[in-house]
Amino acid sequence: MESAGEEQLASVCNLVAVLENSRNPGAPSKAHWLEDTHHSPEHRPPGSPGPWELPHGGEALGSGPRTVSRQYLSSLKNKLSSGAWRKSCQLGAHPGPETQEPEKRIVQELLETEQAYVARLHLLDQVFFQELLREARSSKAFPEDVVRLIFSNLSSIYQFHSQFFLPELQRRLEDWTATPRIGDVIQKLAPFLKMYSEYVKNFERAAELLAAWTDKSPPFQEVIARIQSSEASGSLTLQHHMLEPVQRIPRYELLLKEYVQKLPAQAPDRADAQKALDMIFSAAQHSNAAIKEMERLQDLWEVYQRLGLEANIVDPSNTLLREGPVLKISFRRSDPIERYLFLFNNMLLYCVPRVIQMGARFQVRTRIDVAGMKVRELTDAEFPHSFLVSGKQRTLELQARSQEEMISWMQACQAAIDQIEKRNETFKAAAQGPEGDVQEQELQSEELGLRAPQWVRDKMVTMCMRCQETFNALTRRRHHCRACGYVVCARCSDYRAELKYDDNRTNRVCLTCYTFLTGSVLPEDKEDKRRGILEKGASAGPDQSLLCSFLQLTGDKWGKSGARGWCVIPRDDPLVLYIYGAPQDTRAYTSIPLLGYQVTSGTQGDSRVFQLQQSGQLYTFKAETEELRGRWVKAVERAASGWIPGEPDLGDLSD
Repeated sequence: MESAGEEQLASVCNLVAVLENSRNPGAPSKAHWLEDTHHSPEHRPPGSPGPWELPHGGEALGSGPRTVSRQYLSSLKNKLSSGAWRKSCQLGAHPGPETQEPEKRIVQELLETEQAYVARLHLLDQVFFQELLREARSSKAFPEDVVRLIFSNLSSIYQFHSQFFLPELQRRLEDWTATPRIGDVIQKLAPFLKMYSEYVKNFERAAELLAAWTDKSPPFQEVIARIQSSEASGSLTLQHHMLEPVQRIPRYELLLKEYVQKLPAQAPDRADAQKALDMIFSAAQHSNAAIKEMERLQDLWEVYQRLGLEANIVDPSNTLLREGPVLKISFRRSDPIERYLFLFNNMLLYCVPRVIQMGARFQVRTRIDVAGMKVRELTDAEFPHSFLVSGKQRTLELQARSQEEMISWMQACQAAIDQIEKRNETFKAAAQGPEGDVQEQELQSEELGLRAPQWVRDKMVTMCMRCQETFNALTRRRHHCRACGYVVCARCSDYRAELKYDDNRTNRVCLTCYTFLTGSVLPEDKEDKRRGILEKGASAGPDQSLLCSFLQLTGDKWGKSGARGWCVIPRDDPLVLYIYGAPQDTRAYTSIPLLGYQVTSGTQGDSRVFQLQQSGQLYTFKAETEELRGRWVKAVERAASGWIPGEPDLGDLSD
């Protein structure tokens, strides 16, 4: 037992030395037997072929080289990543007489496929690789580094299988009667199979280099064509041969899995074989993980190139979660603007397409950190499928092209937010408290100036949201408070305060926000005005109103222009109709006490028109649809009769 352990240790030490030597092909060999094997034909082991000979186990297929398409290479790589090869690969026929033990037949097949595989590796490393290197050194027609990149660490793989794995299998099968087990051999050597991850990771790049230099360098193409036409190549192309290492580890797993299944329950090799199978599976996963990581880095680099390789964005640790076009709802323009989003695990990039796409295709307008970001759906009849993204740097109102796309964007953003919050569980616990909605309101107040607000759109208001003075184009123009997002006049926003979300730069803010942010107490000369009868906010939704919607105001009472007004019957004042210029106005344009009014159809022959009439007063309204007109008629009729909430309802009028 001790001598066997020493022999195993010496075998592994020799393997490590070989792998070290393979990294420096020009350096003197640390293992003299390796030098004899590769450079001295007379000392070559029995049955070992020369560089141009096909070793035992290789097979010659049909005539004429067959090329490998790029689509096939990509398909194979995807199969390996997804594990689909486990369903598609089928084991070959088992040689040997029917009386042979089933587990020995599988080991025999493993040995025979290994011999064929080593022959293929010999062709790749000792023929293709060496001949291309020799041509590169002599003709200087193509760089040596290109050849080394194409074949990656294939020399290490070849030396491992030809000098260690295959001889171990041969010795064990020859001594099968005395030692009917294979699990211990695979356990000893399986960890070295992780070297395949480097080859698999480089495989796609190698295929691209091979195709490119075959087109651009005639000497390169001539060497490959000469070898491919030889009997040793078996009428297969270099690309076909290079696929063999990619497919080999899955083949090991299939054979070893069947071997474990065929073993008797009490077989002495069962535990070792099962452990060896787990190690082979780990090596396969290691290769698949390398593929996925390389694909992630390649995809990430392509995205960074489209963004212009900006220094504050490029980070190899990032993960792209989603990208795509959206529409930006403007607070000044009536029609949304085409924009493009890139969502990473730690940031959301709000971009605009470049007019001249030289290199970079997009320009980054805003970077919003996922940490502290919030996302929610907007209920806006004018802009369906819209959602709000609120971050510390900026708040965006965005519109998707469909409900499904909006949900997908919101779910992707929320998933990124949740992932960030998992790293800060302590802060989440501190932010939660027993006060519920009250604490949430306080938290929102505390965030004033810490995160970009949602700006109220200009067309949603017709008067200042602080002093209720009507806007006009000359003397009272619209401005936005950078702290709360309200639309205010110049007089109410004539204050400056530092905002943390804008790197503590001073910004225009309204008086209310200025007092909160700075703690300064200003004279209240204009803040003590009594609240007028028309100063009732119009922004309440359907849950605060019996009915609310836009109505066209027609007839002489409203002027010939036929203005459009936001009409509301509040729940707390159910007998009065308030008419506003826009949904966010805090003061109504006028109000109509509905008690005693009669509702009649219009005289204009339009089924969407209705009128309110009482004592010479006549108001004409036009709804957008007949259904909406019917709801308004019912609401006004019950208000005119003196109905108030709490009495028997006549029907649901909510919008």
